[in-house]
Amino acid sequence: MHLFESDIHSPFSPGSPSPAVANAPIPLEPCPDTYLLRPFWLMRCFYQTIVHPRGGYLSTKLFIPRDVWRVKGVKIKNVEDKIANCDLLTAALQKMASMDTLDADAVLEEMQALELVLDQVQALLSKKLGNEVGVQSVSTLFKDATSVGESGSNGADAMRALHSSQDNSTSRAMAQGKSYLASWRKLRSKNSGVNLAGMAGSSSGMSKLAKEVNEGVPKDSLTMPTLPMTSLPHIKFAKRDTSGLSFEGPNAGYMASLSRLFDAAQILDQIARQVEDPGLKHSSQTHVGLELSSRHAAEVFGFYICRFVLADVSLMLDKFIKRGSEWVLV
Repeated sequence: MHLFESDIHSPFSPGSPSPAVANAPIPLEPCPDTYLLRPFWLMRCFYQTIVHPRGGYLSTKLFIPRDVWRVKGVKIKNVEDKIANCDLLTAALQKMASMDTLDADAVLEEMQALELVLDQVQALLSKKLGNEVGVQSVSTLFKDATSVGESGSNGADAMRALHSSQDNSTSRAMAQGKSYLASWRKLRSKNSGVNLAGMAGSSSGMSKLAKEVNEGVPKDSLTMPTLPMTSLPHIKFAKRDTSGLSFEGPNAGYMASLSRLFDAAQILDQIARQVEDPGLKHSSQTHVGLELSSRHAAEVFGFYICRFVLADVSLMLDKFIKRGSEWVLV
């Protein structure tokens, strides 16, 4: 009968639980204005859908009950490969948990080591999942996204901005002074997706890149009407404790792996918030390297991890709704 417990939601504040309900879900956390922080925000939302007894909100109009993760009869593709790659990332992130995040040089060294794991996971997921991850065929996810103050912006604008995310961030940093370019080559790993050598060797390429940046939609301005936004640099997060969690159902192993990863990945959110501090931005070669590494990590989590999780949640939610509808009709 808990299928009909619609009273857990506030009738006056979408995305919030009713204050009169015991053990109510966590209210929807506002989405950060800074696009660099958004993948980590989404992982915190996913985390609540997995671990909270009630479930969690993904938007003001979408609540995911925890029972969705335990629905039977859903064939999740390559689930073993997904678990293996999530555990690989979790192990690398947990090594970073004990570091001093105020020591920029030490953090940069750890981030560069993490990038090797990120590149490995990205390659493995691309091989196993194909176009289901990465920036390919992602435009449908952003069809409702609009740009602040521009009603004409649509999903195509969003994709243009998202496809050029690494190039955009590099171009903005280059505007601070060409002397950074030599330092970037040393700071950036060899497997980087940013072609610094090509940009350094071609002034016409640099001017073309600058033109693309000017014509593109600022990624930070892309919003959705069902997501509250916040510009606050530090907000109060819901507590996370993975030590006492227990999972059951056909997807128990998958749930446990994702919950550990989403919890461990928040160390990157902390680093990214320091990177976005206006007083530190491009203040040294170390901070430029940290910004590039943070953007790389955010894009891997956003376009690879969050993409397949969102697809799997959609499959389970479809089955959950279908099963519930059949039960009601009977």
